Amino acid sequence: MTVRYSLSRLSRPESRRAAGRTWLALCAAGALLSLAVFGGRHLVFIVIVWTVVIFAPVRIAMEAFHALGPRLRERLRDDLLTAPDRYATPERVAVMVEHLYGQEVLLPRLAPPDLGPKVIEAASRLCARAFHRGRGPLEIRQAAWACGSLVNRWAATISAGESGTLPPGPATAWNGASSASLWDARASIQDQWVTLRAVAGLAALTRVLAAVYEDSTGSQLQGAPLLRQAADAVMDFADQVGLRLEGPAYEPPEGLFPLDLPHDVATRLADTWRAFCAAPLPAPRRLRAFLDAIPR
Repeated sequence: MTVRYSLSRLSRPESRRAAGRTWLALCAAGALLSLAVFGGRHLVFIVIVWTVVIFAPVRIAMEAFHALGPRLRERLRDDLLTAPDRYATPERVAVMVEHLYGQEVLLPRLAPPDLGPKVIEAASRLCARAFHRGRGPLEIRQAAWACGSLVNRWAATISAGESGTLPPGPATAWNGASSASLWDARASIQDQWVTLRAVAGLAALTRVLAAVYEDSTGSQLQGAPLLRQAADAVMDFADQVGLRLEGPAYEPPEGLFPLDLPHDVATRLADTWRAFCAAPLPAPRRLRAFLDAIPR
């Protein structure tokens, strides 16, 4: 499973680039070692062997997984769908998260191409950590409601800022988090898009976490329909604001009772998630900061 999963990851450009850099470093080290053993008079032969015979074929094989990787991933998914221990290892969790993401999430138009992989990576790491700690569904349920609560608050703040009802001032609290931390109506359109993409990604993450909880427990997450409805409304609203479309202000679904996140928790959660979404993958330190900010 681990080998097949590692090979399937080569379908992603960033994984192929990372694997290619690692392989290049190994081949360079091998060439230097060969040069030290056989001497400089064999330099041309050593370079040809390590470049043409060893490095190039493996590197070409890595690029072939651009097409082979998704098929291998589909086989892994099909093998796991009926397995009772499909969340037993981080690799299995990652495969299931990607499958549930494909079923649950339709990102808005303003989402960049790498937002989906970032949501999958964050959900995979969060769920794998929860199952590793033995708390599994309980920690995932808490994270789903924390993310859902923040994304609902975030959208309400953006809506208030766009309608001109957001109280001014960088230190003004609005819905439990400083308004400047969530939305600045006077910021440039580029900065606003960074925030809107982060909001859309957090809404997608909420849906994925709810799906993982339900799939791993076989029972519905309490309030899940309203949580999914809110996530979809937030993604639509992000498109509305980012693309300057006419539409109503954001209204959370009637009956939605999100968690009451403390001011410092909401602010740190928003800042760390936005920082992760703004960075190129894999951004492990930024992702770790976000995961550590989630209340448990």
